[in-house]
Amino acid sequence: MSSSTAVKEIAPKRKRMMDMILILGGLKEEAAIPLSRVNEEIANLKKEIEPLVSEILAFPSAYYQRFYEVSTKTNLPSQITDKGILTEAILNIEKALEFGESAGLSALKDALKEVLESMSAKPEENEKVSVDLNHVLKGLPKTTSQILDAVSVLEETSMKEQEQAKEELDSLMDGFTEIISDVDLDADTLLGKLQKIGTKTRYGPFLRVAAQLKRGKREERIDDERFKTLVTKNLVTEMRRGIIMFILNKMGSKTTPQIAGLSGLSPQDIQSAIVSMISRGEVEMVGIDGNAPVFAKVIGKAPDSTLVLKRALQQLRSVLKTMDDKTRHLVENPLNDLETAYSRLQMLGEYDEPLIAEPMKTLQDIGTKVAEAAIKSHAGDDSDELRLLVSAGLEAFARFRLKIALEKGPHLVSGVNVYGEKLDESTYQQIMDSYLNNELERGTILILIRELGAMTTKDLAERTDIPPDRILQHLLRMKRDELLTIAGESHGYILYDVPRTLTEAEVAIQTISSLALQTAEATKDLADTVSDLQPSSIGKLTSALDTLSKARDKMGKIEIGGTVIAKDLIANVEDKIKSAVAMGYRTRARIPSTRPKVTIEDLMDVDVPSVIDEYKGMMGYAPLLGFGTIEWVQSKCLGCKSCEIACPENAIELKPSIDVPQFFEFSDETLDSLPVNKSIFYRTVRNLATVKPSTKIALDEDKPGFGSVEVDLWLCVGCRTCVRRCPGTDDGALELILKWNLPEVIRQITAQN
Repeated sequence: MSSSTAVKEIAPKRKRMMDMILILGGLKEEAAIPLSRVNEEIANLKKEIEPLVSEILAFPSAYYQRFYEVSTKTNLPSQITDKGILTEAILNIEKALEFGESAGLSALKDALKEVLESMSAKPEENEKVSVDLNHVLKGLPKTTSQILDAVSVLEETSMKEQEQAKEELDSLMDGFTEIISDVDLDADTLLGKLQKIGTKTRYGPFLRVAAQLKRGKREERIDDERFKTLVTKNLVTEMRRGIIMFILNKMGSKTTPQIAGLSGLSPQDIQSAIVSMISRGEVEMVGIDGNAPVFAKVIGKAPDSTLVLKRALQQLRSVLKTMDDKTRHLVENPLNDLETAYSRLQMLGEYDEPLIAEPMKTLQDIGTKVAEAAIKSHAGDDSDELRLLVSAGLEAFARFRLKIALEKGPHLVSGVNVYGEKLDESTYQQIMDSYLNNELERGTILILIRELGAMTTKDLAERTDIPPDRILQHLLRMKRDELLTIAGESHGYILYDVPRTLTEAEVAIQTISSLALQTAEATKDLADTVSDLQPSSIGKLTSALDTLSKARDKMGKIEIGGTVIAKDLIANVEDKIKSAVAMGYRTRARIPSTRPKVTIEDLMDVDVPSVIDEYKGMMGYAPLLGFGTIEWVQSKCLGCKSCEIACPENAIELKPSIDVPQFFEFSDETLDSLPVNKSIFYRTVRNLATVKPSTKIALDEDKPGFGSVEVDLWLCVGCRTCVRRCPGTDDGALELILKWNLPEVIRQITAQN
């Protein structure tokens, strides 16, 4: 797809990456320096950096001591009600203490253990614990009212933010309208003016396209006519998309007419832009307002509070039919109000969760107690096994899938389907036994995770008699159904948890325990590295400092009672870390490493991971990830130029050439997956041809929807932008193969040199 004979100028950062390939591969050597000079540079670095490192190493312990003192005054540990968070925090702190003593962390661990033990204390065997369902549900109306009030506050906050954003939008639109209405502007001036106001949208695709066009024109890779077309059409279109994203970001979910009213853009332009933004994965439809669809930016994962409310609705609906009239009256009205609150939260998208955390946690507790009341009313045995089984059954029946299967299933045996077939009773029984068993197993998993906190496949297999492979299948299914979320990992296993709304105290403890482990590892690495500093360990030195710097940033965001803890300590250590990192990089630049020479053939089968693993410790980072081979599949390509527009290096282009012989290789399945117009065109060409063509057809000019994608590996940095942006069928028409085309790359490097 690319020619190895073409030699083009490349950007400095790309040239540096190419030089690294030559140096690390042995095809080029950096100037060697005497060993005495290396030792001198290392000695100077150690002398300069040791005073800074001693203060940096003292920072984490001092911060954790201050954190413990503040948490004790505010009684922070006792505010945590989630066993999973307490267990994970204690485990992280214990691991951190293995790297070195810290009085603050040790005291915090003991305080957390005390809270966990009090939560885990079981009642005496002869003490009967009963749950009154009516008493539990009496608190539901009040909790529902609190949730509705909190949602109203969130909406009011959103409205105030929208009013502020409206002034920014008006200013933005005034500038945009003035620019595009000026017919006397040349393309260069138009690009400059658009780029100036486009930065206000912070829309990545617009900023990238503007930068690409500017660089392409400066490097004379784009002729004047094409440059004008790309600016007046492509860049203006990206600007409209940026305005739409600005509105959805700052002003919340909107319909097309609402966006048109706010921006002054035509509804046709907005609708066209939104369609393309949906295909890019930037915008999604979240509801209906009258007859108009409501659009919002894609936020990836719904807030935990929204998922908790969704789960509570499922629980209340599942037990509603089993209640008597008096009890049902306590649930019906709140249930309708909670449905409304759920819809309003969906429309808000992202919001400040702590504002709604307390009533949402109360609602979650009500759902759990309702399940306990149902268990107590149906079982006289208090054993954990029976309780878990009954709980699992309630969890299973809370899902509509199982209820529908049980209600409709008998009709498959008693009657015949539309084909006159009748399901065998024994076969039906086997199907239902298997189905019911699966649902009960999933219910068991949910109960265990809800009570014990985040768990791995291994943990669940040890707690139950379910094989690990079946547990993993259940976990993946429940994750897809939004019943579970991923909460991190433990010893190489993924941790699964139920959606939980965290309070300020829980967020603080969760964050601080995670940082404790990270900083403990980093401080040990830093101390060991500085004590025996070698040229090859400079990368490890800067990596440890970077970890401490990121931890310091997160510490600056931890608040208790609205106050940042140890603000003076955090500010004081920032400059010291930056100075230490700068010293490490300066020294590394003065003592470049050398590698023995090898041949090109030795590099032909080297893949990305092995090279990164070998050299990243020495370099301090992985500079070689940006190499790979982009493969293009014509049968999936829509010819939309999304890849060409999105490429930050101008390394990919849709050439006005059609590979007609390939039309005859497309399968019927491939054609069926294409848009109708493309599919009809390909089929028509194949049907009209009397013989199979043997050559490509060159087009006189660009034809939207057709052409051949070519990638220049001399310019490509393997960033995957084109792969992500491609809207082609299935997984798109482009794929990055992480197997370097080293012979071609190296030939171009040596030719350039």
